[in-house]
Amino acid sequence: MTSTCRKTIERTFHSFFKYVSCDEKFRFIVHIDVLNPRYLPDLMDFLKKTSESYGVDIIHKVNSNPSANYYEAHSRAVGYLFSCIESLHYFHLEDDWIFLKKIDLNPLIVLMKKYPYIDHIRFSKKNIPERSWLYHISDVVSEEFLIPNKEVIIDDITLVELPLWSFNPHLGRTSVVKHFTDLPIRENPEKYICHKYSHFAENGKIYMYGRIGDGASVRDIGRNRLRQKIRKLKYILKGGKYAEYIF
Repeated sequence: MTSTCRKTIERTFHSFFKYVSCDEKFRFIVHIDVLNPRYLPDLMDFLKKTSESYGVDIIHKVNSNPSANYYEAHSRAVGYLFSCIESLHYFHLEDDWIFLKKIDLNPLIVLMKKYPYIDHIRFSKKNIPERSWLYHISDVVSEEFLIPNKEVIIDDITLVELPLWSFNPHLGRTSVVKHFTDLPIRENPEKYICHKYSHFAENGKIYMYGRIGDGASVRDIGRNRLRQKIRKLKYILKGGKYAEYIF
């Protein structure tokens, strides 16, 4: 879990334990970039109490002087977390997401163990669309960069095959992300992995849990809504047709 030391992490943890189930014991690794020093003592106390209440291990690393460059800070945090993973699979989470419905990870882990080409199963933040926008290639949404999603059924579990990686909440394969423990610090780390993923996982597949048209499973509670509106307007002004595509 990446954290920028904000109170939203409390909602994220509570939501995770309420909605996500797994027979295997969770071990949380939290990288904390301290952007809000006043909250840090409360965060440390919260993590201690959460570990005790839910009987889980919580390992944390505190970076008291994170880079002012967002890409550098995020790349170092994600790279550190990837380097710490010891299990065959991991669950990626940031400190500003909440879950909206029950998610049982057990059948998904079984699926990933059985089929080594399944590298990534993520959970939708919007209705699952018919097409995905290749945002790592173009800042503008246009027909050229919209790729059809493919609905598949694997061992009675319905998934939607997608064309690109994401840091949105997901279950992932550790052997893939071990290639990304040393991410470049001047690039968007999510876009970088989207570009490089196929180099390390030639036959790998990326999926969304559910069917095309299904509603959201998670919600981002950290984004500024005004910033999102400005972002949409910029796409339109650039000549793009903005739509709610998953990435």
